[in-house]
Amino acid sequence: MAADNDGDYEYEVEHNKELYETPDKPGKWIQFYAVDEIDVKWERAKDLYRTGKLKGIYAIKRGIKCPRTSPTLQKYFQPLFFYCGPAYKEEEIMQYGKDLLKEMPYHMADTGHMYYKTNEQSETDTRCIGQETNYIYNIKTTPENFDPIPSTNTTDKFIDEINDEIKSKYNVGLNVGKWIQYYAWHDIDAAWENAKKLYRERELEGIVFMKVSTRLEGNKEGVICFYCGPADSKEEVERYGHNLIQKTKYSSRDGFMCYKYKFKDTPPSSPWLYRIETI
Repeated sequence: MAADNDGDYEYEVEHNKELYETPDKPGKWIQFYAVDEIDVKWERAKDLYRTGKLKGIYAIKRGIKCPRTSPTLQKYFQPLFFYCGPAYKEEEIMQYGKDLLKEMPYHMADTGHMYYKTNEQSETDTRCIGQETNYIYNIKTTPENFDPIPSTNTTDKFIDEINDEIKSKYNVGLNVGKWIQYYAWHDIDAAWENAKKLYRERELEGIVFMKVSTRLEGNKEGVICFYCGPADSKEEVERYGHNLIQKTKYSSRDGFMCYKYKFKDTPPSSPWLYRIETI
């Protein structure tokens, strides 16, 4: 951890200097997250950076503490910095920002924008970072640009992850059930981020779509549901389940992961149709 010129922030940094050179006159796109969300978002950002998925971004940083920032603000929010440049190439910078939002969905309700600030502005401006007038570019965001966090969401019963291309490939109509994984609330966010990453990278064979529960109903733990089928093909469904356990490294308290399927117009005779051993 160290301090730099980003508003005198103490920070954590990811910069592979062997792969990414620092451009002339750089700057950064800035995203602010609540302190109970920042750990998950930082891990997501590092994973994207290390796998080369943040186009145009040569380094990333997580702001930890800033003497010039209000203690109240620091208590509730921390920033992530995504460095790119040169700052004077507006078209390129704007495209990097749009690409960033595709990989790191973001929306802050009180501003409705993601801002780009030059390093020179950070060095010379004494105001708190993130003020609306302290930037050179911005991109308007919407709630659709933000990935909700399961453990802090109290408005939706479930959060869905659906890819139309994957759904078209694996869709089995109504003959679909779900493998269910249970997590403590302090583990659910990281598990959901990992599941989304695997799903988006086509690592979860047979999984049509996914859902994760939220805090809305006050349950003691969270669940992630992985939908697949055809439900009457035991061999196929169990193959998908074994791959799911291997990829997510899932371990349960009772040593099993269960597959549930509600037969149309007929209540199931068992709470689960299939079950397999976990790690």
